[in-house]
Amino acid sequence: MAKARGLEAKLEQLRALRRDTHQPEHVPTLRDALRDRSNFLVADAAEIIGERMLSELMPELTAAFDRFMEAGEETDKGCRAKIAIVETLNKLDHPDEALLLRGLTYVQIEGRWGQPGGEDTAATLRGVCAFGLVRFDRPDMVLLLAELLADKEKIARCAAAQALGETRAPAAIPLLRYKARVGDRDPEVVGDCLGGLMTAAPKESLSFVAEFLRSPEDEIAQGAALALGESRRPEAFEVLRNHWPRARRTALAEVLLLAISMSRLPAAMDFLLEVIASKQRADALSALSALAIHRHNESLKERAAKAVEGAGDAKLVERYRKKFSERD
Repeated sequence: MAKARGLEAKLEQLRALRRDTHQPEHVPTLRDALRDRSNFLVADAAEIIGERMLSELMPELTAAFDRFMEAGEETDKGCRAKIAIVETLNKLDHPDEALLLRGLTYVQIEGRWGQPGGEDTAATLRGVCAFGLVRFDRPDMVLLLAELLADKEKIARCAAAQALGETRAPAAIPLLRYKARVGDRDPEVVGDCLGGLMTAAPKESLSFVAEFLRSPEDEIAQGAALALGESRRPEAFEVLRNHWPRARRTALAEVLLLAISMSRLPAAMDFLLEVIASKQRADALSALSALAIHRHNESLKERAAKAVEGAGDAKLVERYRKKFSERD
C-alpha cells in the first residue's frame, strides 16, 4: 500500500504541474518522472513534455524508451509509456530514425483472459513510429509501410494506410489502390486506404474513391464518403452532393451528410441548410446533426437556427437545442 500511495503522490504532482504552467521547477520534476519505474508516471510526463515542447528533455525520453523496450510485457503494460514517448518525440522532431525503426517492428505479447497465446499490445506503437518515420523522407519508406499494411493487427494496418497517404509518394498510390480493391477483413482499413489516396493524389483518386460509395458493405461506403469529405475539395463535395439522392433512406445517409459537413466548404454549408429547410424530417434531423460540428461558428449557428425555425418542426427544435448546446 505504501508503494501505491507513493505512486499516487507522484501522479498528483504531475497533475498539479499540468494545471500550473508557471511552475519554475517543472523541468527537474519531469526529468525525475521520466526516470521512474512506473509506466503510468512516465507516460504522463511524456505527454506534458510534448504539450510544452521541452526539447531539452529528448535525451531522457529516449533513455526511458530504451528502458521500457526491455521486458516490456512486464515493465510497460499496453505499451503505454512507449507510445506516449514516441508521440512526444514526433512532436519534437526527434532526429534519430533508429528509435522509430525499432518501434516499427516491435511486438509485445501480453496474456489476456480468453485469448490463447496472448495479445499483441504494440500495434499502436508501430503506427506512431510509422508516422514519425514519414517526416524523414526515406527512400525505402513505402517498402517499410507495405510491410505494416500486412500487419496482423488492424490498428497497425490502418496507420500504414494513413502514413502511405502522408508520404505522397507515387509508389504509394498503386499500393493503396490494390489494397482497397482486394479488401481487408476489417472494412476500416479499406476506408483508410481511400483516405490515404485522397491525401496522396486527390485529383487522380477522386473517381476511384467515388466508386466505393456504391459498395454493398456499409462501412466501406461510409469510409469512402468520409475520405471525400476530409479532402475538403470542391469536386469531392460535388460527388457527395450528387450521391445524396441515392444515399437517402440508407445506412449511408447520416455519414454522407457528416462528410459534406466535414468539407467545411461554403457550398456544403448551404446544401445542409437546404436539407434542414426541406421539411423532410429524417433528412433534416441528420443534416442538423452533421452541421453541429460547427456549433462554435456563431454565423453558421444563427443560420441553422433560422432554418430550424422556418421548418416549424418541434423535433428539429429539440435536436437543435441538444446539438448546439453551449455546454460543449
